[in-house]
Amino acid sequence: MSHTAWTRRLAVAGLFATMLTAPAIAQTPLRIGVIEDLSGMYSGNGGPNMVLAATMAAEDFGGKVLGRAIEVIGVDHQNKPDIGSGLARQLVDQRGVTAFVLGGASSVGLGVQAYAKERKITTMVTGGYASQFSGTGCSPYGTQWVPSTGELANAVAGAVVQGGGKKWYFITADYVFGHGLAADAGKAVKAAGGTVVGEIRHPLGATDLSSQLIQAQSSGADVIGLANAGPDLVNTIKQAREFGITSKVVAMLVFTNNTVALGLDVAQGIRMAVNFYWDANEASRAWAKRLMARNGNVVPTMGHAAAYSSVRHYLRAVEKAGTDEAGAVNKAMKELPIDDGFYGKPRIQANGRVVMDMMLVEVKSPKESKSKADLYRVIETIPGGTLFTPADKSGCPLTTG
Repeated sequence: MSHTAWTRRLAVAGLFATMLTAPAIAQTPLRIGVIEDLSGMYSGNGGPNMVLAATMAAEDFGGKVLGRAIEVIGVDHQNKPDIGSGLARQLVDQRGVTAFVLGGASSVGLGVQAYAKERKITTMVTGGYASQFSGTGCSPYGTQWVPSTGELANAVAGAVVQGGGKKWYFITADYVFGHGLAADAGKAVKAAGGTVVGEIRHPLGATDLSSQLIQAQSSGADVIGLANAGPDLVNTIKQAREFGITSKVVAMLVFTNNTVALGLDVAQGIRMAVNFYWDANEASRAWAKRLMARNGNVVPTMGHAAAYSSVRHYLRAVEKAGTDEAGAVNKAMKELPIDDGFYGKPRIQANGRVVMDMMLVEVKSPKESKSKADLYRVIETIPGGTLFTPADKSGCPLTTG
């Protein structure tokens, strides 16, 4: 089945797609819910491949834990917080789900994590980049596996300012993720000795960004910082090229699917920070090739890798704890090493933040690329300790006196 056809099958609101079903056994299956954008603007970042990655983790674990079959259930929240919260309640009350994998819009994930905290459900944030997941909205049962806006901003903005890009103007997606990324990038710019001369916002899912680009261009800024993601980011970069200002544009969150959508002729030379690139090491390459063999050769994103890694680690923790009770499981998750080989020096802080080294990468030119999946060159490795906020400074209530 093609990737497009598979996406259509999963694109019905509230669809419960059991991606791994073991033979009937005496005990109730251990069920993991993937609450994700399966059909909308962020489905390329996570979407059906997030469900597939989680399913592969369950399969690789052997399909059972503590004698119970493992089921992965994918649902489509459509990037709407009310739908996401409703689906979370259904998964817990009707399906007995004891863990969530959260992707898509951060606004949805934050609402679901708050609900899961009340119900003592484990949450693994694999597609939410807002700092609140391991900050003010942290959960004693939650972990955040992808870099937040603070790490993304610190990794990119400081380097650009040091390279001469002193005056910044932000084009910002008007929701929690965009606001957070612009705010964190502004702090990083100022800390590096630069200034922010202005900001303009656009609605989520905007197709015409010409007015925002004109205002940014006329601001006199050295750098136009893009505090958006997904199709919004792709549209902004494409339209910036039409205005002849791509040399001023800096993107702080770019997924591999965004690079593919832009094409190397447009995206070449863009630098960004990532915590995962499929071709970075032997372990990531081996896993990515298995994933691409099943999804029509779609290159995995940071979110897809995080879904696999987090579910695998969760299942190891359930086995160690001897229970799926969230408190015991999350204690075990913090104690166990993250050993899949995807990340450099990973560890879980007290606030649930997964800290790891990150990579500064640059998009290759069409001439340099050897295949459709050969997208980036790794410029340098950035130690996680220099980027990630310590738990006691994150604003997480769990880590303050």
